Amino acid sequence: MLSNEVSKLEAENQKLKEIIRILCEDKPKPKDCRHCRNYIQYYCRDMHGNFHTIYAGHCICRVPARKRNGKRNPAPEETCLCYEEKG
Repeated sequence: MLSNEVSKLEAENQKLKEIIRILCEDKPKPKDCRHCRNYIQYYCRDMHGNFHTIYAGHCICRVPARKRNGKRNPAPEETCLCYEEKG
């Protein structure tokens, strides 16, 4: 009896995971640096050895910053003409 309930819960869990996957696929990501292939996020390490993202990074796009109307060290919510979505 318990195994039947577990099987039902596992089947429901799989259905819910599929629904979540479908909903997340349709939602477009914002075109900002944090989702760009050319953006390298900066991290810092705390005293316990854990890494945390910080509010900075840099762009590795080959176009100079002055020509792409961007910044050399953009903040994660910024974007420029060289935006390419991460694959």
